[in-house]
Amino acid sequence: MTATLVLHNARVITMEPRQPRAQAVAVEGGRILAVGSDEEIRRQVRGAQAEAIDCRGQAVLPGFIDAHCHVLAYAANLLAVDCSPDAVSSIGDIQAAVRRQAEATPAGRWIRAVGYSEIDLAEGRHPTRWDLDLAAPDHPVRLIHLSGHACVLNSLGLHLCGIGGETEEPPGGYMERDAASGEPSGLLLEMNELVRRAVPPLSWEELAEGVRLASGRFLTAGITSVVDASHTNGPPEWELLRRLCEEGHLLPRLTAMVGFDHREAAGRWKEDEGGGGCVELGAVKIGIKELGEEIYPEEDVLAEMVAQAHAQGWQVSIHAVEERAVAAAAGALSRALAQLPRQDHRHRIEHCSVCPPALAERIGKAEVMVVTQPSFLYYNLDRYLRQVAPQRQAYLYPLRSLLRAGVRLAAGSDCPVVGPEVVAGLHGAVARRSKGGQEVGGEESISIEEALGQYTTGAAYASFAEGERGSIAPGRLADLVVLSGDPMACQPGELLALRPQMTIVGGRVVWRAEESGAA
Repeated sequence: MTATLVLHNARVITMEPRQPRAQAVAVEGGRILAVGSDEEIRRQVRGAQAEAIDCRGQAVLPGFIDAHCHVLAYAANLLAVDCSPDAVSSIGDIQAAVRRQAEATPAGRWIRAVGYSEIDLAEGRHPTRWDLDLAAPDHPVRLIHLSGHACVLNSLGLHLCGIGGETEEPPGGYMERDAASGEPSGLLLEMNELVRRAVPPLSWEELAEGVRLASGRFLTAGITSVVDASHTNGPPEWELLRRLCEEGHLLPRLTAMVGFDHREAAGRWKEDEGGGGCVELGAVKIGIKELGEEIYPEEDVLAEMVAQAHAQGWQVSIHAVEERAVAAAAGALSRALAQLPRQDHRHRIEHCSVCPPALAERIGKAEVMVVTQPSFLYYNLDRYLRQVAPQRQAYLYPLRSLLRAGVRLAAGSDCPVVGPEVVAGLHGAVARRSKGGQEVGGEESISIEEALGQYTTGAAYASFAEGERGSIAPGRLADLVVLSGDPMACQPGELLALRPQMTIVGGRVVWRAEESGAA
């Protein structure tokens, strides 16, 4: 056999039950050629053309798969004013950051700021239009909440969006108003579509720069495939993503979900001779908006939407966070499957953040997958413990209960909500401990091997890609990550110290820590 790349002197974790461990991997033509001991690979591989990489005892794993993220939003966030809890601690800090950007921006142009969390601000409240007016009276400002589901506009921003005291909220949306005057305070929940129509898109040059930055962050995390789970994805987004991939701005492999209203267009797009090229189309995405105890679309409408997509043969993915929404998603999927049984549908509930055991059992009986975000336990748990009622806290990201109920799990970052770092997700799933040191639901902890499976075999399965990626075996795509240590030999608290050292996509080394200064 000939090879183009050989990784040797490694601790290879294949995620393949038949050969869970090895020392070396040989690659040829972008795919795994052979897996075995150093001696076996030396005997099998011949030819001096192969590049040999001595891994010095470090771990080699299948390239990580981020099963739920938002590539274009992440790219835009990386170019925006950072108002995350790591960057600001008060509304005054937000004003100072926006003011600095205003001084460098021509009057009248939009200022984009992202990542604030009212719970983490000293004032303990959302900023208002008037707070932002003081910082940038001559610029429209959009300040996006950490969750991505709310934003604050200043007065000029509200005006350009056509939002005033007489404006009615769209279905599932909410606009906070001043108690005395009835005028909007600037805080909008689940009204992003309305705002996006008024905010001009990034230029191609800006977007390409942002995507290059996002691509670098994915590769630094050892991520070789991503799934863009945006519920608005349609032909313009697919074409944009395809161009970004073809021009080399985004290096991980990409699957893009399909907005519910774009199902027919997706069929035509896939049949086009040009096809998606480097962009695969995935599940049909349906978003549930959650406002208190109310959800939108209402359960009957949701059930009809799911039934339509299911009957058309689509894999269905439903955004559902709180218990009411998760129950509605499970009910709609169960109903569709009862009306029209289908094997191997792999329908997905995204997030499933609050899920008591009885609901986990319902999901398991329907054979529905859950794609969740264990890194939220690391980054956001301190916040959750202040927001979620004590009697519900045990049901936060109940990974063990879901596995016990027979639910197949995959994981994603949901970036830009948090960063794409997989080690934070591994730590969250295993240690269930926050960045601030708080813990929750230790009985819901899963093993390191199970946590790795969420980012490899489970994530591949969630996109019908298990025959191509997610494990290291002959014939699989040569998507690999070299880690500084063996996660299977780590204590839970040691997982955060692991660092990707090299990321390989299709047999090509696309990132090295030593070259980026991250070693």
